[in-house]
Amino acid sequence: MRALAIVSLLFVLALVSVSAYLRLDNSGIGCADWPACYGLIGAAAVEAPTVGSTYERLALEAQEPMSWATPVHRLVASVLGLLIVAMTLISLRQGRDRLLSLMLLGLTVFLAWLGIYSGGLHNPAVVMGNLVGGFTMLGLLGWMVFREARPRANASRSVRRWVVAALILLCLQITLGGLTSANFAATACMSVPDCHGTWLPGRDLTTAFDLTRQHEIGPTGLAIGGAERADIHKLHRLVAAATLVTALLAGGLALAGRMGMTALLVIALVALEFSVGIAAILADLPIGIAVAHNWLAAILLLGLLRLYALCRNRQALL
Repeated sequence: MRALAIVSLLFVLALVSVSAYLRLDNSGIGCADWPACYGLIGAAAVEAPTVGSTYERLALEAQEPMSWATPVHRLVASVLGLLIVAMTLISLRQGRDRLLSLMLLGLTVFLAWLGIYSGGLHNPAVVMGNLVGGFTMLGLLGWMVFREARPRANASRSVRRWVVAALILLCLQITLGGLTSANFAATACMSVPDCHGTWLPGRDLTTAFDLTRQHEIGPTGLAIGGAERADIHKLHRLVAAATLVTALLAGGLALAGRMGMTALLVIALVALEFSVGIAAILADLPIGIAVAHNWLAAILLLGLLRLYALCRNRQALL
């Protein structure tokens, strides 16, 4: 079971990265006309030339920049699905980890259904369903791998509380990152540290949390947005600062309590993730940095889960 969990965890990490690339590239971040094409999700008012044959249509689709990522995503997702099914069958036969395995299987079926019947990558509910579902799978598999970790030294209760707080804030921050993407708000604030002279979200923030709305499309095919884009971006920044401080405190206290390399890893990851977020804005959000920002959040989640396992198992030393 643990061996299957480790292999599945590696596949989920790959899937999270490829999914981020697909979502960001399809929203216009990876296009040649960036940032003018950001949010280009509809057809322009001018009628596009028709393609005569199926062969010509397939030839044009093959020239798309994201064409390589789609089959890779499907392949990784298919192999991961088989691994999860195998884990579920083994857990039911052995009578252990049944709940975790069934939860993973349920998430796998849900994400597969979402991919088939979603109708596109730009529906806010689809974006959030994919992101939250993927990171939940990552967390469950990470816990299966790290839960038996044994610390070399005892940890105080305060360390555990700070690690839990950091985990909660990071999960909230990942969700806000998905909402920022779902609202095409990555370029809503291109100044640092303020957002074009302001710091706090406004009254339109609730609009960004509405997952039932469909994006209005302008005559050029671009998604139309309002003040909610800057509001969700500002909230994402504020929670990022809180996550940075909390995770640094958790990692620092764990390091002082001789929690070793895991504590150092958490400190390094949260500092790097925060720096990459700033670099993404200063560098006009290239797709490589945007994908790295997503991937580092996944690695940081795993680091905090392992740190929590070490704190949780401190009683083994008493």
